[in-house]
Amino acid sequence: MLPFRAPVDDILNSLHIAIEGHSIRDWDTDLIREIVTHFATFAQGVLAPINAIGDAQGVTLHNGRVTMPDGFKNAYDAYTQDGWPSLTIPEDFGGQGMSGFALSAISEIFSGANHSLQMVTGLVPGAARTLLEYGSDAQKELWLPRLASGEYLSTMCLTEPAAGSDLSRVTTVATHSDSGWRITGEKIYISGGDQDMSDGIFHLVLARTGDKASGIKGLSLFACETRQDTDTQGFTVTRIEDKMGLHASPTCQIAFDAVPAELIGTEGNGLKAM
Repeated sequence: MLPFRAPVDDILNSLHIAIEGHSIRDWDTDLIREIVTHFATFAQGVLAPINAIGDAQGVTLHNGRVTMPDGFKNAYDAYTQDGWPSLTIPEDFGGQGMSGFALSAISEIFSGANHSLQMVTGLVPGAARTLLEYGSDAQKELWLPRLASGEYLSTMCLTEPAAGSDLSRVTTVATHSDSGWRITGEKIYISGGDQDMSDGIFHLVLARTGDKASGIKGLSLFACETRQDTDTQGFTVTRIEDKMGLHASPTCQIAFDAVPAELIGTEGNGLKAM
């Protein structure tokens, strides 16, 4: 197998062509080059060497929780210590406040070096944007620093076994009581649905708060969490999808059984927020 080499010059040239003739706020060519070059070195030295190992070993499922292949937790620890999860999260929440240009460049390199691991880490920027747009101040203060530090990774839980791409058929429900919201249902194809690298996982879950006749207008967005050091409270991984070349990617089917959750945004606007 040929060793991975990040196409740094090609990426930087593509970015230059894309922005040529445009005024891009806070664009700094030298800084972008430095970021991309540093991540390329990290990808070649840390991420790429465990790619084949991860695909050969795959992820394992035991008692409803997932274990990653050898070397993946150490690689993730190095990734967080270097501050990469915080790249586009605002500085007010412990991030670096960089643009999507920087993120797109390192994501391209990450995917080439170790696509399985990139699929686990790559949902954090989207989760952060969702919180910034729709989360309450308290939710932002609670979750964004955890995502920025790498303490938490994230997922997006949309698809269901009986719904497929027709989200009007979603049957996962969220019920409210004096103790708050709880989610019950099943989701499939959840990238990074569980793993043993981060201390916790921030799950964004699309669930029904209106009746079935309301279709997608009855869907709301919720946040719930799982942690390594506590009881998962009704959260169970029931299977892992087998994907050729991505055996180290924990794409999970997840059962939610009255899992505690928090509403993100307002009821009925879940699909827009997701």
